[in-house]
Amino acid sequence: MYPIYLLEDNELQRNKYAEFIHNGILINDASMFLEVVAGTTTDFLNQYNPKKQALYFLDMEILNDKIAGLKIAEKVRQNSPLSQIVFITTHDELSLTTLERKIAPMDYILKDNGLENIKQSITDDIQKTQHELREYNHLSKNVLDYKIGSRYFSILMDDVIMLYTNKDVPGRIFIITKYQLAEFNGSLNTFEKDYPNLFRCNRGFLVNLDNTINYDSKTRILSFIDGSTCEVSFRKNKELIKLMSKND
Repeated sequence: MYPIYLLEDNELQRNKYAEFIHNGILINDASMFLEVVAGTTTDFLNQYNPKKQALYFLDMEILNDKIAGLKIAEKVRQNSPLSQIVFITTHDELSLTTLERKIAPMDYILKDNGLENIKQSITDDIQKTQHELREYNHLSKNVLDYKIGSRYFSILMDDVIMLYTNKDVPGRIFIITKYQLAEFNGSLNTFEKDYPNLFRCNRGFLVNLDNTINYDSKTRILSFIDGSTCEVSFRKNKELIKLMSKND
């Protein structure tokens, strides 16, 4: 389920926008839910999960701070670059500022246009996000993403050979591809969940079976096209034999 965040300091408007969002989800049969409804930036940030990709409906001015929503949007864009941001505001003069700060909002809804237009815009934005999410999920099966510092990297799944951990370097993942080696902070459990097409050989290795050349079931050694190998756990041995036989 894809989360939606709403930030609006006016209680009447906040309740009305929340109603529009719920209706938009139902109309579009979207796999989304309204996770956070906040009236202050403090309340918003207390519930904000920076790791989540989400759809954000943000009022620009919060409690007399004319660019409070803009500041929140900058934080969202930094932490979750694939998230969608929509401003609902009376400050159309700040639209240029969003460009200058490289926030790249999906939409800019003006409150002065009336509730019916706001309702339709919210419904349309949910529909567009749902469509882009489906497209992304389709592509993400063929692309593996990881982050080093503030930079994001994408690798074609066909080029991935394996991801593994080293007990001497806890919290780090090492990745081997056809063309490069890299390491970054992360958890194999997360990658196993996000990329089910990769095979968990043992606690420390997650591999792409499409880039294997041989498996010796007696020694339980799996060999790859680049010459690297890994040992398959006894528990995973039968499962791997079955998978390899299907690919023959």
